[in-house]
Amino acid sequence: MIRAIISFLASVLTAVQGVLLYTGEKGLCLNDGCAIVDSMTKVSPLVFNIAGFVFFQVLFWLFWCGRKGAGYWHKLARLLLLAGLSAEAVLVFFQQAIATVFCSYCLVIFAIIVLLNICCGLLQLFRGLVIFAAVFVTCLSLQFSSSAGGKEKTLDSGSMAMLAGKQGGAGLYLFFSSTCSHCEKVIEAIGSDNICSVRFNPIDEIEQLQVTGATIFPDYDIQVNRSLLQTLSIKEIPVLLAMTKDDTRVLKGEKRIRDYLDENCRPVRVKEFSGVSSARPSGYSFLPGSEKPEDDACAVDTDCDTPPLPGVGGTSGDSAKPLQ
Repeated sequence: MIRAIISFLASVLTAVQGVLLYTGEKGLCLNDGCAIVDSMTKVSPLVFNIAGFVFFQVLFWLFWCGRKGAGYWHKLARLLLLAGLSAEAVLVFFQQAIATVFCSYCLVIFAIIVLLNICCGLLQLFRGLVIFAAVFVTCLSLQFSSSAGGKEKTLDSGSMAMLAGKQGGAGLYLFFSSTCSHCEKVIEAIGSDNICSVRFNPIDEIEQLQVTGATIFPDYDIQVNRSLLQTLSIKEIPVLLAMTKDDTRVLKGEKRIRDYLDENCRPVRVKEFSGVSSARPSGYSFLPGSEKPEDDACAVDTDCDTPPLPGVGGTSGDSAKPLQ
């Protein structure tokens, strides 16, 4: 009977989540991971919740019909629970390796499925663990970052827009999100007198980018941008990557980036930009102090305390794309 109750409550939870998403409200989630994972799936999160509702409702009726001892109802329920664990293995892998952030709501659903398997006995739990481990390890052995034709994607493929500058200058890549107010201020600071070539590489899906004179690229891969920040162990944005023939500089935080733009990307340079520390990751130089969290930066795993300013729009108000 306890299994039927758990299944029914789980179906209510998925139904509530589905209604909230259908009405445009923010879903039940304890962190920003839900919006991030939802934005990276080809199937609408509403479809996922409808499927979850059906899944738990079927379990509820199977357990309810088998409460008087009819064994075949319980066998069907156990088989369905094993299928649920195999699906969860893929979703957990996706959150850990692809999205690089965990969705708290998804983890609750995962915990409910595990609990139902435990309630079905130790043998059922053992079978479930074997299936989960097999699917998870198989996913870990696959490569998901290859582009078409087997060619590795470059940072250019992660750019949603480019503002052309004078030839021979530094090539700049600005990493930002739709919910970072400091990122918005940096974008506003890139005015019409900018002489550097700037590419705008978001870490989440952006609906629009208001930069005068910029060329917009409708097809861009945010995973390229997120992977680079993860490789460099960067957990704050905005981030500016300044690439020249002799050096690659990494700048974090609104003030440091705006100072660089004022000194290097204006018609008249105020002073020389110096004091670069030795590079940590191969080929990248961090400015002194840039490896510490900044007061003028946003953590990539959460929204800023201040709301985003007009000009940068994401797919939803809470669609920041964090890394871990």
